[in-house]
Amino acid sequence: MIGLNIKLKTRNLDKIKNQIEYIQKYSTLKQDKDFEKYIQNKFLETVNRIAFEELPESELKELYISNNKIRQFEGGFELYNDSFVETETEGYGGKFSIALAFEYGTGIVGQQNPVNGAWEYNVNQHEKGWYYYKNGEFKFTRGFEGYMIYRFTKLEVENNLLRWVNEYTKEVGGVSLW
Repeated sequence: MIGLNIKLKTRNLDKIKNQIEYIQKYSTLKQDKDFEKYIQNKFLETVNRIAFEELPESELKELYISNNKIRQFEGGFELYNDSFVETETEGYGGKFSIALAFEYGTGIVGQQNPVNGAWEYNVNQHEKGWYYYKNGEFKFTRGFEGYMIYRFTKLEVENNLLRWVNEYTKEVGGVSLW
């Protein structure tokens, strides 16, 4: 849960009036559907930008970015990604989560940042990696480290949330603490 912590320290009556107006406006934001949409869009813009910048070019990058979504529920919303690919591998229920792979990694390299209950890393305990055959040639892999897209998104949202609230309140109500 992300929240705002506002402290008031001033001796100027005009500044106190401005702060009171800001608090009054801020106290109505929870019911403000336009504000909720504004913040949701900021979350989506942030996660999509980070994913675009961090992920390597592949056919899965676009799939992943297009599956960053908002789930609305009473009292708030949730940012999530449900990207997966169909697989014939048993143990994954016919689906392999690209979202989890991009966040936490796979194989030998990915086991350094495991996610409990997602999948087993380096199942066959390869020491140097493994190979597979594709398009007429052998490919060698050690897996890949997670890109931690949602971790970096969380940090950026925390760093920008107060600024976004301030921008919104200034745009719609003319009230700003800055």
